[in-house]
Amino acid sequence: MEQIKGAVRKTFFAGLVVVVPIIITALAFIWLFQIVDGFLSPVFHGMLGIQVPGLGLLVTIALIFITGLLAKNVLGVRLLQFIQGLLMRLPLVKKIYPMIRQLVEAFSPASSSSFKRVVLVEYPKKGIFSLGFLTNEVSMHRSAERTHYCSVYIPTNNLYIGQMALFKPEEVIVTGFTIEEGLKIVLSGGTSFPSSITGQNLKSDS
Repeated sequence: MEQIKGAVRKTFFAGLVVVVPIIITALAFIWLFQIVDGFLSPVFHGMLGIQVPGLGLLVTIALIFITGLLAKNVLGVRLLQFIQGLLMRLPLVKKIYPMIRQLVEAFSPASSSSFKRVVLVEYPKKGIFSLGFLTNEVSMHRSAERTHYCSVYIPTNNLYIGQMALFKPEEVIVTGFTIEEGLKIVLSGGTSFPSSITGQNLKSDS
């Protein structure tokens, strides 16, 4: 009887693991749809005279895509820089906007300031390896001595909260993971970690 209860419990939780993420994703999409569509639909209803469900969300997606196209040409870049300049003049926005932009750019593969590589470092102490993202390489000047370090972002709470630490190149192990695979590992709480890892020291890799 206990074996049957255990099997039922395991089966139930196996289904729960599959169903809950789907429900959360669906609810998040519905919430986004209601906010965006509820804001833009009355505008288009006044312009067109008809109610078109979902039109506001489609327009939002189209605007984001058009903005991406503008960001790839000279005139578009100048226009976006002008708009960003206006935003930076607003008292509250100029404090929040740069931080949000840097955060978004960090997770964008197309950005020059995004994560460079997925690495492993011994953190928070020797013998314990943490997954991190190489963000930059810096030089520290102390008197006549100059030492090279690698700036590594180590997520400590899902992805958006973490520690930034400096390591010597020989202390950084470069994995074969893509940035997308690294993000997936972090967001899954390590459950998508592969059974084997191929890595090499950053100093020998450069």
